[in-house]
Amino acid sequence: MAGFTPLRNTSTEELVELPISSLTLAIGDMLELDVGATTWTEAAATTEHWQLKAVCAASATTADTTVLAQLVASGQAWEAESVGASAAADDGDRMLLTDKNTVNNTGTDSAAEEACFIQLGTIGAAADNRIFGMIIPGTCVNPYAA
Repeated sequence: MAGFTPLRNTSTEELVELPISSLTLAIGDMLELDVGATTWTEAAATTEHWQLKAVCAASATTADTTVLAQLVASGQAWEAESVGASAAADDGDRMLLTDKNTVNNTGTDSAAEEACFIQLGTIGAAADNRIFGMIIPGTCVNPYAA
């Protein structure tokens, strides 16, 4: 299964319908909310740590105006698909996303404001490209804004 899967400290009671526009989404895809936006968009390599994030709990088509999703909050643990082989040496590294359902684990810690995931461990064999960790939930306040 691609994308993000909740591991602990999440509840189906916390699922919410989020407004979207013209998106094709699968279960496990990550969404972001830009400041001042009225609809959620697909997370990407440009998603920043301070943006609010959610993970789809249902699929959606371009005709849908909402999607059922889990809001990302502090203390949650998530399993994630990664671009490269998983490695315990990357535990503690901050990582960017590649796209809405994949973490870009480059093998180095990233201090960039686009770092949205912190690896805490690996799942399965290295070739499975599965890691677990925390999605940085975001405060919706850009600390770098003038």
